[in-house]
Amino acid sequence: MAAASFPFTAQKEILIIEDDDPTREMLATVLKMTGYHVRTAPDGLAGLRILEAYEPDVVVLDLGLPIATGFDVLNELRAVAKTRLTPVIAISGMDHYLQAARDNGQFAATIAKPFEPEAVVRAVQRALKQYPV
Repeated sequence: MAAASFPFTAQKEILIIEDDDPTREMLATVLKMTGYHVRTAPDGLAGLRILEAYEPDVVVLDLGLPIATGFDVLNELRAVAKTRLTPVIAISGMDHYLQAARDNGQFAATIAKPFEPEAVVRAVQRALKQYPV
């Protein structure tokens, strides 16, 4: 993928919470190439710890995380004033998680695994436009 295929993003902050190392690394690389500043966490608890001191513009969140699920992380995000309106993009390889996320109505987008990296970039761009924080 060429970095030039997406417009410059003025260093918006993205947090990726994903337990699969290759997926997390691929997402981080693609989003960095697109111009975003990216932080990552390998599980829900680590993601929550990062969120205590960090306010991302968008969270890309795997729903099937160990320790604290993606839904647990979402509930914590929504319970804190500084992240209550932060857009969250749900990713999962499990259909029942994605359906629950759609039914929940609190996600900016839901993306099924496997996915093309560009799909996540587009979802982040849409979330930033639709939910400016």
